[in-house]
Amino acid sequence: MSDKTANDAAILVEGNLLACGAGMSAQSRHDVKNAFHFATLVADKAFDAEKQSREWYDKFVDVMRDLGFTVPRRSFELETSAELSVTVGAVAIRAIGVAGNAMLGGTKLGDLAKMAFDKLTTVENDAKVLDHKRKNKARGMVGMAACIETDNHDVVMVVSCIQASAPQLDDDVLGIQWKLDKTHYYAGTAILTLNNFVYDKVRETVENKLGVRSVENVLQYDI
Repeated sequence: MSDKTANDAAILVEGNLLACGAGMSAQSRHDVKNAFHFATLVADKAFDAEKQSREWYDKFVDVMRDLGFTVPRRSFELETSAELSVTVGAVAIRAIGVAGNAMLGGTKLGDLAKMAFDKLTTVENDAKVLDHKRKNKARGMVGMAACIETDNHDVVMVVSCIQASAPQLDDDVLGIQWKLDKTHYYAGTAILTLNNFVYDKVRETVENKLGVRSVENVLQYDI
């Protein structure tokens, strides 16, 4: 699975959006998707994302670290917005762009997150996406992540999680277009880099625990 992937991809995992850049090895993309999925399930089982958003976020990042991701930066803070009405997706994309620029320089991670966001908003009426939404309870934490593999074969991911309550009339399949009507909201951001030596030792366990869920609760689109 060492062949390079040809296209950027937007991957919907348990209601969260993961963007993977073209040029990643197929193995790296597979590992990142499964680790992201596994950490989400563990955090979901341990904490109610709506009522315990800080604990949920910390658990997610801790599981990713246990799987072999180093975490050079993580935060969960009360943020403010001068805008009266801003979408969750816009906030997450901006956070990914800022963190990605700090880590790697340039706008590649932010641009990748924006493309994934745009792609998923165009397929909202896809029957598979609607079914995916029904299988996932309304989340109190909306997550987006963008991941690339550098020329030096370093796999770098930036995760942005925004605390947001679902509106009563939820026409937004993904949650990323929910309006943040408050000027204050909680947001978590983490930069993670994959240590393949460590993940090699847990890959089989992760895949066995995910089982059929690694296929059933994951949708992927080229972008």
